[in-house]
Parts: sequence; C-alpha cells; structure tokens
Amino acid sequence: MQEAFSQISYWDRVAPEKRFSHPLRLDWLARYLTNPVARVLDYGCGYGRTLAELHRAGYTNAAGTDFSEAMLLRARREVPHSKLVRNDGSVLPIKSASIHAVLLFAVLTCVPDDDDQRALLAEVERVLRPGGLLYISDLLINNDLRNRERYAQHAEKYKCYGVFELPEGVVVRHHKSEWIAEITAQFHRLEYELFDVTTMNGNQSSAFQYLGRKT
Repeated sequence: MQEAFSQISYWDRVAPEKRFSHPLRLDWLARYLTNPVARVLDYGCGYGRTLAELHRAGYTNAAGTDFSEAMLLRARREVPHSKLVRNDGSVLPIKSASIHAVLLFAVLTCVPDDDDQRALLAEVERVLRPGGLLYISDLLINNDLRNRERYAQHAEKYKCYGVFELPEGVVVRHHKSEWIAEITAQFHRLEYELFDVTTMNGNQSSAFQYLGRKT
C-alpha cells in the first residue's frame, strides 16, 4: 500500500481537525454480532470515533489500528479505554483466523490502487475467523459536475475513473459498485445499503455500507 502509506504526513497534519461521519449500523451488528466480547478490529480507526460507539454499545473487546501516529494520539485522548496499535496495514500484527469482525470505515477511499485494495481485503480475510464479519462503509462515484470533472482530470494519470487528488495533495478514490462487488466476492453478502454522507471536507457524497461474512 505504498501510495496510501506515502501520504501519512497529510493525515498526521489534519488529525486534530477532521471529523468523520459514516454511520455505524448498530442494528446490523446486533443482528449478526451478538457476543459482546467478540474481537472487533477497527482497521484504519483514525481518531477513534467508531471505537467509542462500539464501546457505548457494549462491545468490550474492540481494538483499532491506524498508520497515523497523530490520529492515534487523538484517539488515546478521546477514547482512552481503547486498545490502539500503529501499523501500516499491509501486514497486521494479528494471528490468522482470530478476529470476529473487521470494520473498514472510509478506508478504501484512502487506498486508491486496485492491487492495494485487493491486498487489504486479503489481509482482512486472513485475520477473520470462519464466519467472521467484514463491515465496509465508503464512497461511491458521484454524478455531479464537480466530481465528474475531477474524475476526468485524473483518470489518465491513475488509470482509474474515480481516483483524484484533493487540493491538499492527498489522493483518494470514489468507487463503482461493480468494483466493490468484485473485491468482496470471497465473502457472503449479508447487507448492502446506499446513502449520502458528509465527507471529511464537508461535501456531500454518495456512499454505501456493506456487511459480509467470511465463508
């Protein structure tokens, strides 16, 4: 995940100010993750917002990993009870088949390369137990003029329609639904929902949430 990891200085710089708003569907978790001591990994946990929600919902064995030390420093202040590990995400320091659920909230958008996304999902599959859950919340391709223009501007450079550079210099990705279906094909889909979300920069975007089970 060289492209994503190379942008760590950006995430360290913006860690004190960004706000993430992808909703955590606790009703989905209540339906499929009924054990309150299930091992849950928030992969790319940022400043710990989702970890705090999990804790309030009664999941007492959740941990987070992120490659930004500044994000983790903020998480340690805001969610002091959480288990946090700094890691680049390419190889997680976790035993195979030991995790009950992995959350990827606005993580794929930060990993723009096809092969890097495939590698990320393969590592998630490795650490999940048989029957474990993969919960993704991320951004979809938008059809408004502003987004179409920036997709087109960067499509040739990144060889992918939907990958673009933000003015701050960070590279992000909005996804085609067909691509999400392709990279999650090894999981059994349990839930899928489209919605609109406010991005970290305060813009509206099409988004999706996916819940799948490792077969």
